[in-house]
Amino acid sequence: MSTLRGHRAVSLIGAGLLVAAAVHHGAEIGAIGSSAGPLLAFALDGGIAVAVLVAGRRIARRDLSPAEEQRVARWTATGTVLAVAAFAATLAVRAFEGRPLVEPAFPMLVAAGVGSLGGAIAGYYAVRQSAEARRARDAVRAVSFVNHLLRHDLRNDLSTIRGYADLLDDPDGSGHAETVAAKASEGLERIEATSAVADAILGDADSSRVDLADTTRDVLAGVADGESAAIETDLPDAAPVAANDGVRSIVHNLVENAVEHSGPGVTVRVAVRADGDEAARLGGDDGVALVVEDDGPGLPPEVRDGSFLTDEAVGGASDGGVSGLRLVATLADAYDGSLDTGESSLGGARFTVTLPHAPADSAGSDT
Repeated sequence: MSTLRGHRAVSLIGAGLLVAAAVHHGAEIGAIGSSAGPLLAFALDGGIAVAVLVAGRRIARRDLSPAEEQRVARWTATGTVLAVAAFAATLAVRAFEGRPLVEPAFPMLVAAGVGSLGGAIAGYYAVRQSAEARRARDAVRAVSFVNHLLRHDLRNDLSTIRGYADLLDDPDGSGHAETVAAKASEGLERIEATSAVADAILGDADSSRVDLADTTRDVLAGVADGESAAIETDLPDAAPVAANDGVRSIVHNLVENAVEHSGPGVTVRVAVRADGDEAARLGGDDGVALVVEDDGPGLPPEVRDGSFLTDEAVGGASDGGVSGLRLVATLADAYDGSLDTGESSLGGARFTVTLPHAPADSAGSDT
């Protein structure tokens, strides 16, 4: 059974008030034999009812989600009930005092209309305020993550560049120039990727077709050149997902976490599953899964209990990879995907990011 959309509920309340006003004042005209007074009264309470109707139509043209529309409708209904209840309370007091109740229907209709209109307006602005506050929180979070991306990832690249630059003065240091150039290029790529990360977190990203398999190969090529780790791969020819260039940060942070926090000589296994079996195993919908596992010490406590997603878990110059994992979880969620953690068959940690398949007609080209 479908739920009545919020804007229709608001319009229905307005229509009900308009019909009630028309019936009441139509009966008045027949009873008193004059139309001037009832028509003037109808212009007031009927006009307010029409305003509620128009409010419902205007809400339909606003960019509100069904849940937000329902919230506006609840505000409208609540305003109606409270206004009618308040007026009914005044009638009860008058009756208790023994005073006559002269034509209570007209002021009751006016009160109901004012309550409905006030509730609709208040509800709309409450929804807007909540949306703006949520967007502000997302903006702060985006800035925080972009700051981490620049401060943490670029610091590693610049440290490497500085180290190899010092070696250039040695007689046999000419071969390090390529490493310096490669790390500088990686740093520039990270800077360019920060806008994609921020857009994804803010919900402003235009989803495009990104080849997760190719992106993983690019990231692993850089790791294999600079880290003392045994990298095992199982990558298909192509694995298009619906995301943006921020996917590179997902792959980089998971691989970096496995290499840096598992000790020297670590074995890291990286696989991309495009057949949907891995997503189904995790209880999710069909999708493309990136699996990164290692033979290191396993999952840290804050990852096991999920506390790495809290603000308190992130901070300091070294946080055990928590900041990177939090970025991965946030980006995966922004792409309508998920991050799953567990124990690896290698004896260490296992991280699985599931992302939606790219539609066949999605915009953009594989990158």
